Amino acid sequence: MTLIFGGAYQGKLAYAKKIFGSELKVSACREDEETLDFSGVILTGYHLLVLVQLRKGIDPCAYLDAYWDDLREKIILCDDISCGVVPVDAEMRQWREAVGRCMGMLSQKVDRVIRVFCGIGMELK
Repeated sequence: MTLIFGGAYQGKLAYAKKIFGSELKVSACREDEETLDFSGVILTGYHLLVLVQLRKGIDPCAYLDAYWDDLREKIILCDDISCGVVPVDAEMRQWREAVGRCMGMLSQKVDRVIRVFCGIGMELK
């Protein structure tokens, strides 16, 4: 499994396709769906899944644990929402913290961690 993260619009998906293959199917997390679509090899927008799960009272870290075996061969793309000004809104702060916890959990368990900035990938693990 690989975790690719970086700021919004930094080229994470283009980088993943360039490195792992442009023919790989992409499944996108959406703001209205609290479960992952496991049909794609590349799962993009993971941070949106965390937001939906928080709003529905689902623990996103527990969800990761429950579906860990289904994620073993996946490439997970997540926006890094930890930078910048801390949000005033409590829900947005909770989201920011939850995404950070999930990314920390993922980074400990995955084979590769890559940060993409301006379309350039930096392999951290």
